[in-house]
Amino acid sequence: MTSPHYLLPHDDDEHNLTVAPPNNVTLSYSADADADAGTGYSTPFSTLAATATLATLSDSRPPTSHGEDAVSDDDEGGGISLADFTEPPAPPALLVNTLGSAGIHMQAAMAHFQSFAHDTIPPPTSDMTSFHIGNVHMPPSPPYLGHLSSSESSLEPPPIHHEAHLSIKDKSQFVPITSFFHYLTPEKPTVPGLDLVQVPDVITREDLQGDKYDYQGIDWSIRNTTRSSVRSKRRECEEERLSPSLKETRTQWTPPIHNTDNFFSFRRNITSHRAYFPHFQLRNVLAATSRNDVFYAAGQKVLRTDAEGSPAEAVIDLSKKTALDGSITTIATLNDVLIAGAFEGEYAITDLSSTTGTPCTFGRTSDFASDTKSKIVNHLHLFESRTTHHPQGVLCSNDHRLRILDCATNTFTHDFQYSAAVNCSATSPNGRMRVVVGDFQETLITNAETGRPFETLKTHTDDSFACAWADDGIHVATAAQDSTIVVWDARYWDKPLTVLTSELSIPRALRFSPVGSGPRVLIAAEADDYINVINAQTFESKQVFDFFGPLGGVTFTPDGQSLFVANGERRFGGIIELERTGWAERTARRRSFDSERDELVTDWASEHLLHEFEKSHSGSIERQQRGVDFSQLVV
Repeated sequence: MTSPHYLLPHDDDEHNLTVAPPNNVTLSYSADADADAGTGYSTPFSTLAATATLATLSDSRPPTSHGEDAVSDDDEGGGISLADFTEPPAPPALLVNTLGSAGIHMQAAMAHFQSFAHDTIPPPTSDMTSFHIGNVHMPPSPPYLGHLSSSESSLEPPPIHHEAHLSIKDKSQFVPITSFFHYLTPEKPTVPGLDLVQVPDVITREDLQGDKYDYQGIDWSIRNTTRSSVRSKRRECEEERLSPSLKETRTQWTPPIHNTDNFFSFRRNITSHRAYFPHFQLRNVLAATSRNDVFYAAGQKVLRTDAEGSPAEAVIDLSKKTALDGSITTIATLNDVLIAGAFEGEYAITDLSSTTGTPCTFGRTSDFASDTKSKIVNHLHLFESRTTHHPQGVLCSNDHRLRILDCATNTFTHDFQYSAAVNCSATSPNGRMRVVVGDFQETLITNAETGRPFETLKTHTDDSFACAWADDGIHVATAAQDSTIVVWDARYWDKPLTVLTSELSIPRALRFSPVGSGPRVLIAAEADDYINVINAQTFESKQVFDFFGPLGGVTFTPDGQSLFVANGERRFGGIIELERTGWAERTARRRSFDSERDELVTDWASEHLLHEFEKSHSGSIERQQRGVDFSQLVV
């Protein structure tokens, strides 16, 4: 329930922190007070909530609080938890019946990896033998041959940064692809394993060879198989690992939407740069202000590179402000401001337009809550003040608080307290409303000035870690650990526009495309392997981009023409750039409850209204030229 206690330097003169009298508001609601009204939310561990989510909590739901002692999910402290799985779980009956002895072996192998924290190395074990999954029915493909392993006792590379979450277990984590491929292959060693792959520093679109050589530098042809074949087997095995409650959730809502769209295409994978996320539930360590300025967290630093993979340059360094084993947990950018938050409530602000060597501004949220054990900054986002136009940082913390920081003066102006950990928030474009999610099942729509909820939305059945507010001010999206993605119309809170389910893993990050960037989409990035590019016009189709490895973060450039993805896979990870493929036809009606007023548009507004949006980074001529094929033009 609590974060590790570090011995931190605490020099107020270094922080330059002005403790102005904050607008302190405690926002706690009891289950009894609002039981009849049905609008207030109860504490996340009340009897009713515990009964409603018992199946999820007891099956395979990831833990939702973090601390130095192993605790149960019914601890009332909220936050990001530790789960102490000392014994590997028995293989579920469904897996045993479906895959027989091979299924039991695969389950045992996965349980072996689950007994170690993300990015930690399991010790050698005699149970790591090879086998076939005999009854996985797939289209004919080249037969799997063998695996020639290196002489290393472990197949996975060692960690680069100190593991701040060594005792945190993620039961839903996918098995690393190197080890997964090792388990799939027969015992006789005849072809090289993935642990012997020499990954190039840069992989471009020109390097791809369809199903034989992919954008993570894996040559499947020399392994006598194809990428799609391995992907199918991996998906089937991960589907079998889903708990019965998650399987039911994935079938009770709308059927899975079809993967038929083509909004983005692969452009480049920079494997020489690797973002690092210190907690498996916090996946927001990537940001970009342009293709020339891409920022990612790596341990105690925020590094800057570009879309071409230039050498990394540190723009924020918290190594002297945190403990040796501290880490940056989240970052955010807006215009020329970059802000980063860390494990013990530390934060740093830097002016990206300043000259090289200009010092950052440092501070700690713990100055307002020194008695709280867990001070993790779970999420950050920035918005402009409606009065001063100064950039305002919104810090969502594990100490149940949401704070507003004036980045120009380094002063906390508001301090709102909720009944459980606040995991994510998003402010409406006009700055008047804010969506708040956390270690409670309800979604809170609050007054941005007072922090008080005026709408309490009840759709999720588990804690939420992601939310987003579109530039049109109308569409709001949230995602929870029950694998659901819910989209709302801000003009009509009675029922959601749609409820979608993730491709396979838990959705950890949501992003709406910027206004003026083309056909509107909603990015739903999952914890492992999948990026969903959802058609935000109809919410009836999507494009799925899949890779092997955990997600570190996802971000648009301000013009929306590039989408960067941080892949945290130790061997095959990197920073992936996807680029817009063109302009879609205007053939579908906007999905909302106000259909009489909506026009047939693809962007967040009609073409003649886009110039009114200050956030639009493209002009009308530029929008007309997008998607035009100049490949045959001779100059």
